[in-house]
Amino acid sequence: MDFEKAANFIWENGRLLERRLFEYFFRGGSKDGVLTAIKAYQNEDSGFGHALEPDLRTPESQPLYVEFGLRTLYEARIRDPELALKVCDYVARAADLNEGIATITASSSRYPRAAHWNNPTSEQASFDRLTGLVGLLNWQGIQHPWLDQAIGACLNHIRSTEYEDAHTILTAFCLLESLPQTDEITTLFSKLTDELYQARFFCPEAPPQSYGLTPLDFAPFPDSYCRKIFPDAMIHDHLMALDAEQEEDGGWPIAWEPPGEMARLEWRAYRTLKSIITLEAYRKTA
Repeated sequence: MDFEKAANFIWENGRLLERRLFEYFFRGGSKDGVLTAIKAYQNEDSGFGHALEPDLRTPESQPLYVEFGLRTLYEARIRDPELALKVCDYVARAADLNEGIATITASSSRYPRAAHWNNPTSEQASFDRLTGLVGLLNWQGIQHPWLDQAIGACLNHIRSTEYEDAHTILTAFCLLESLPQTDEITTLFSKLTDELYQARFFCPEAPPQSYGLTPLDFAPFPDSYCRKIFPDAMIHDHLMALDAEQEEDGGWPIAWEPPGEMARLEWRAYRTLKSIITLEAYRKTA
């Protein structure tokens, strides 16, 4: 990995959020800088909007954006109860504890978006999606009258449902991580682990042969909650493959078609940041 070329790519193409995160991880930046950047995406309804997830370009608040924002804070290990409580208000209004929550709203179709978000199921309520949001909110350590009820409903969903998509398994693990590690949580952890290895969009092979999530998405740090799922050799092979993906301009590529060139650069800067964070974290423990 050429760290300086990667850093230059982020400075040249990243949003303020990615630049603040780079400072936070590598230049002694503050968590307040990251929080200020992410709060710029927050709307008056307390949700996140404004293409926070670059493949959807609507300014309106979306559950998809909320998941992206909360996961960004989770991966940076930044907790902000005031922000999380406001976001929880938004999720509580948008969710139905009998049906779940949609990924995106129908109104988002008025704005540019990547082709994969034209799938009508994205606008249907999903407990898989809600489980991840509830876990990320609970990880923030907040007390909210809706959240305890939501945790119970989502745990019941994990118990009773076979997860088939690596993306929703990724966020379901966040709910388990946010809770006391009882025997029941350990059992559910094993259940999700078994389902992950059979799931769509999971790429255990290195280098990946198609779009999907790799073991490093589940264990971006050596001390990640999900690190124990993967053999050392598998992690090593994926680290080598990730390192080899860096392109001549210093950035990492993406494996899907975004809605425009701005979105492509935003995603590449985001993926470049995540790649160097993970590579550096594992290098320091080698």
